[in-house]
Amino acid sequence: MNLAPASAGVPSGSLFAGADVAATASLVWRDGFGRPHFEDDVWSLEGWADAPVQMKPTEKKWEFSRIKDSAWRVVAKELALAWLATSDERVLALPRARRIPRHPRTVAARLYHATFWFNWLHERRIASLAAVTQEHCEAFVKEYGVIRDADGAVIRPKSPSGLRTVVSVMQEITDYGELLSADRHRSGFRPWGERSPGRVTGAPTRPEIMVKTPPLPDEVLAPLLTACLHLIDVLGPRVVELRKELRADRLAQDAETPWLIRNLRAEAPLAAVVEEHLRAGRPLPRLQDWQVAKRLTKGWDPHDPLLEVSFLQLLRPTGHRDIGRPLFKSVRPLLEAAVAQVGTEHRWCRDAADVPRADNGDLVPWSLPLPSLQAQALVRVVGHACVITTSALTGMRSSELMELAVGCHTPAEEDVPGLARHRLVSKVVKGRRWGGVRDEWVVVEEVVRAVTLAEQLTDAEPGQLLFGPFHGFNSNGAMDWLRRWVASPAGQRLGLQPIPDRPVHPRSLRRTLSVEMAARPGGLLATKLHFKHLSVVTSEGYAHRPGGAQAVFHQEWKRAEADEKLHRTVQAFRQFQDGQLPAGPGADALMAVFRAVEDELQGHEPGPAKVVTDRQVELLLKKKAAVLHLSAANYCWFEDPAKALCLKLAGAKSEVAPLTGMCDSSRCPQATHHLIHRPVWQTVADNGTALLANPRIPAGEKNRLRAEHERSMRALEEIDKAAGKAG
Repeated sequence: MNLAPASAGVPSGSLFAGADVAATASLVWRDGFGRPHFEDDVWSLEGWADAPVQMKPTEKKWEFSRIKDSAWRVVAKELALAWLATSDERVLALPRARRIPRHPRTVAARLYHATFWFNWLHERRIASLAAVTQEHCEAFVKEYGVIRDADGAVIRPKSPSGLRTVVSVMQEITDYGELLSADRHRSGFRPWGERSPGRVTGAPTRPEIMVKTPPLPDEVLAPLLTACLHLIDVLGPRVVELRKELRADRLAQDAETPWLIRNLRAEAPLAAVVEEHLRAGRPLPRLQDWQVAKRLTKGWDPHDPLLEVSFLQLLRPTGHRDIGRPLFKSVRPLLEAAVAQVGTEHRWCRDAADVPRADNGDLVPWSLPLPSLQAQALVRVVGHACVITTSALTGMRSSELMELAVGCHTPAEEDVPGLARHRLVSKVVKGRRWGGVRDEWVVVEEVVRAVTLAEQLTDAEPGQLLFGPFHGFNSNGAMDWLRRWVASPAGQRLGLQPIPDRPVHPRSLRRTLSVEMAARPGGLLATKLHFKHLSVVTSEGYAHRPGGAQAVFHQEWKRAEADEKLHRTVQAFRQFQDGQLPAGPGADALMAVFRAVEDELQGHEPGPAKVVTDRQVELLLKKKAAVLHLSAANYCWFEDPAKALCLKLAGAKSEVAPLTGMCDSSRCPQATHHLIHRPVWQTVADNGTALLANPRIPAGEKNRLRAEHERSMRALEEIDKAAGKAG
């Protein structure tokens, strides 16, 4: 197709004139929503049916009117539609045009940068893109490439990756020049020539894969998981009932038309209500603390027995809101007598059932009486615990959590009685075309309980969003609500440990889960839930859908596991060099490998530096590290399945991994003990000493405990002896 060039700066009819944006870009549109057209100065994508949940409202509203020059608004519109409609014949005719459509979120970001570029030119009285020079481009990027404070002082430069998009937009004004009708660069000019945006800004086009998000430390993860699981499993069912009561009360209030009557003027209705409270032994309703404080500021006596009485709630059965002053004086003796007899109390969670504390198991009421706002806040806190638990135990990205809908849990498949397989259905958005792709996650039962509870705490219908849009647990207040409630008297009464004030994001929880499974077999998650099930379901999800999102997380976990194995092997080698030798049945075989590595390094010609680097050591130990399996109390060097004691005990002949649950590291020829394992053995020995001293333990059980205690003491002695040997 031959596109006739337009004179720079002279508006002409656009090739997209009159175009329906949604139809041209092949966007699926919902009924009842207006469709944007090319001539509109604001394109609203509210009707786009495939929009991901994480897409912000500002990303769905493209305001070309912010561009001050009317001709450049047309340029921006043509670029935006060309980025979306890459299969349109008018775009296909351009040799340098992109062939893969950009996501509308990406287009929104590029329009944001283009608006700054066009307005920067306008402020400098540059009337046409044909007058733009390389000096202008470099000056804009230099000025735009820094972050300033309110006074205009430079705080820090922007990242090269962020500026790469700006440079790309500026260059594509030339790449799409034949399509632009209102203005274009002069012939032969392209900002920075053929240099790529990555080379211009110093940001590589394909940056090296690097996980920058650190895992959560145990001092944050421990109280966070404890609180979430306690809220879901212990308080969850009771909070569901509380929510039903709150909802029924709200609906009843909406239906009560006499509720509008202001003051009660007759004593009989009030006397009947008070008599009902006395007959049932039910306390009068109590005000919230802020309402009591408000009364005190109005001059109430702090010792007035009626100071905390909520007349609004007390009078509700009568259809009135308050007591008139004349009547209040006459009924005061009646109310004071009632307060003296039954007292006052908040309305919700009275007579709460007992539940075990999270720390010691002692039984306490699951909640003290609560006013309405605090009851609603508790429902919200439990809802936040559900989404945080789902994130922590699945490794799902925030975009994938947002796509979960009510009814996302598929019916459990029970291949073996008592062993159910659970899956969640959502969408993968990252790296997928526009609206995302349906996918499944194989999950543990704790996640199913969290999702099921979350469904009971929402008014959403099946198919509607379960958690809805959020941008991190800190921006939507989830962590703030949870952290404040845990630190409040309510959380402390239930034995919950305060959660440190550290940022928590789905990215950090995803990273924590991969590290816990890869590097800490006896770590925090293993003590709080069925740790091995996490590894199993992640592997099963990977096998079930090799190209799915759980496969990506599986690869991340395996990368972390390989890195940790290599790190532990090098650490053991360095300890060997320092005279801290391994112990256990497999120690001699491991030291033989280490001695071979030392010989290899001594015969190596390191070059001018004459220094053996850590990288050289890692390369020599990489093969050994590949067979390492981490356990809480030992290292298993699983090189020969025929020698594995766990396989012999189980009668298994061909296994690709040891059976950790049947490990007896004190007898297995492929197991070693190191100083890192000493605390575990010491704990076992201390527990054995305490149990043997207990007179209530039967004699037969003590014989078994004595054998276990002697085994742990031998392991401790061997570890200490080996660590103190000379090399």
